[in-house]
Parts: sequence; C-alpha cells; structure tokens
Amino acid sequence: MVEVLKTFEQVAGRFNPLVLVVPGLVLVALGLFVWLGGLGFRRVLFALVGAAVGGTVVLVAVTTNGVITGASALVAAILAASFQRAFTALLLGLLSLAVTFIILAYPYLQEYRGVLIAGQNLAQSERLTVHDSLSVTHAFGLDLLDGVRYAAGSLAPARWAIIVAAAAGMLTLGALFQSLGGALSCASLGTSMIFGGLILLLVYKGSVPIERLAGRPAFYGLVMAGMATFGTLEQLTFCRRAEQQKSRAKSGKSKSAKEESKRSWRGR
Repeated sequence: MVEVLKTFEQVAGRFNPLVLVVPGLVLVALGLFVWLGGLGFRRVLFALVGAAVGGTVVLVAVTTNGVITGASALVAAILAASFQRAFTALLLGLLSLAVTFIILAYPYLQEYRGVLIAGQNLAQSERLTVHDSLSVTHAFGLDLLDGVRYAAGSLAPARWAIIVAAAAGMLTLGALFQSLGGALSCASLGTSMIFGGLILLLVYKGSVPIERLAGRPAFYGLVMAGMATFGTLEQLTFCRRAEQQKSRAKSGKSKSAKEESKRSWRGR
C-alpha cells in the first residue's frame, strides 16, 4: 500500500492542476478552521462530516445511484446534527480505529504492492486531462481499499482486540464527555485534513511528501499527535468559554423576560 502511494506520487505530477491544487487548498483551509474552531460550530461541522461519510459509504458499498447517494447523505447529515453526543462518540471511535489500525497494520500495509495500477500503462509523459486524472485516482483508490483489506486479513486476533479496545475506549470517552470528545475529534479531524491538503499540494510541486512520510512515520505521527493535542486544548479553552458565555447570556435574557412578564401580570 505504501508502494501504491509512492506510485501515485510519481504519476500525480502529470495530473491536471485542478485535481490536486483545488482539493489541497480546500482541505488546508477547512482543516485549519476545524483544527482550531470546529467545536464552536460542531452542529454544522457534524452535518457536513455526516453527509460526507454517509454518502461515501453508500457510494462505495451499496450503489452508485446519485439520487440514493444524495438522499443517504442528507439523512446522515440530519442525524449527525440532531444527535451531536452520539455522533461525537462515533466520530472519535472511528478516528481512533483508523489510527490504531494504521499503527498496528503498518508492516502489512508496506507489503501490499497493488494489482490494478501495476497492470496499467503509466509510463507516458503527457499531461492528463481532468477526466483521465480522476480515472487514475479512482484506480489508485481501489488499490488502496484492496491494501486495507489485505492488511485487515493479515492482522492477528490479538492486534484486532487492541484496535477494538482503543476504539471502544474513545467511543466511551466521547459519550461521557461531550466537550472533550468534540474538541478531540475536531482537532484530530482538522489535523488530518491539513496534512492531507499539504500532501496534495506538495505532490503537485514534486516534493515527494509521501516518500518522506514513509521514511519517518514515527516522527510525523508525533507531529500530528502534537497538533491534535494543541487543537484540543485550544478549543477547550476558547470555544468552550465562548459557549458558556452564550449560554449565560441566553439564561439572563430568559430570566429578564420572566421577570418582565411577572411584573406586567402584577400590574394588571
């Protein structure tokens, strides 16, 4: 799987700039917002994430019908915005599952070499169109899914037990402590988006970021963990304080309205 990503890095230099630059800039901009302020707008954020996750799952696992996919994304967005505590716990559990899986399955992810990409002619040097760039990206995505399946099938039961235990622990944390779980999930998601956007931009510039990441995974993992920790503390400090001030202002307005209604009743 690592080799698949490295091959993508080499081929992506021929992609149309729109395929790499636009998503990269969007991911970095949104990632910064989510990393530092996602907790203050978690209803909107969770709706967007729910729509993206719900639509992607249906698109990949169920059907490619646009109407069904869009309806599933809408339902997922409504559920995520309506049940924030449950979605916070679910998002935190999924993020923990992904991180723990990557750490424990990394040797098997390195073993996988890819099947679909190996059979394609990628040696040409001309610039690809947007359609061709997306087609090649789709083929790489299918190879990555196969790599995940290969690594999942190669993991020992004891490692799967660790992965499930970590996900269950973070799921419980998100369910019991909504503010902490929301801040941690937003900071972790924002950090991942920033790294993903930067990788796309650096791949377009030809700076081989994937090869650098594969060469020092522990170092960059610590950098991401540090960013997630900083974002969590920052959001708990500022976003939570802003929410408390808003709730106090609302309670003050409601008290004054009640007192005013009592006075007007007594005046009668």
